[in-house]
Amino acid sequence: MDIVWLGHAAVRIRSGNTSLIMDPYPPQEGMRIPTALASASVVTVSGGDPMHSAAHLLDADPAPLVIDGPGEYQASRLNIRGVRTKRGAEDAPEPLWNTVYSVEVEGMMVCHLGTPSTVLTDDQTEELSSPQVLIVPAGARDGLPLPDLVEMVNTISPRVVVPVMHGRSGEEHRLNEIGPFLQAMGASAPEPQSRLTLTRSTMPQELQVVLLQPVGVE
Repeated sequence: MDIVWLGHAAVRIRSGNTSLIMDPYPPQEGMRIPTALASASVVTVSGGDPMHSAAHLLDADPAPLVIDGPGEYQASRLNIRGVRTKRGAEDAPEPLWNTVYSVEVEGMMVCHLGTPSTVLTDDQTEELSSPQVLIVPAGARDGLPLPDLVEMVNTISPRVVVPVMHGRSGEEHRLNEIGPFLQAMGASAPEPQSRLTLTRSTMPQELQVVLLQPVGVE
């Protein structure tokens, strides 16, 4: 299994001939998903925000299956579960929703949190099926406060944490830098890498934070 950070909250997970893109974004602020990586068998969308739901802009023929909301799904040899959580301010005039997805890939569970605004309940955490890899919105300003986010990571207890949605050139006004998240996690700043490749035999036994370089191009 290979995981690539496409920029913002978007990641691409590849297993053999199957690929999954989670939370695709539109071209914005000089960043776009590279054409070579803009195709997928399946796409998951965590919410209605255009920065998390631009599946229609992906260059794919045939078009991918788009999963948008809670439930259980089987597609392209992937088992996917979506768990609905709240998103946005509690006093918002209309409720906003976020879907946390967990997906089984090569016998490993990967979870993408989207951008929840509340800590998962015990029942919601149990629904995620103990993911070993957790994709975390580490710098989102409209999501969970940092202490709550770290608490949720610790409750889920993954083996690997992959931070996304943290500051990079051109995004500093919308996203926080990665440093405070790493400090709160008690992790040193690892050297960023272009992709994360994992198998069940190479899964670390202790919690490891992996920084990926965004491949979104100017």
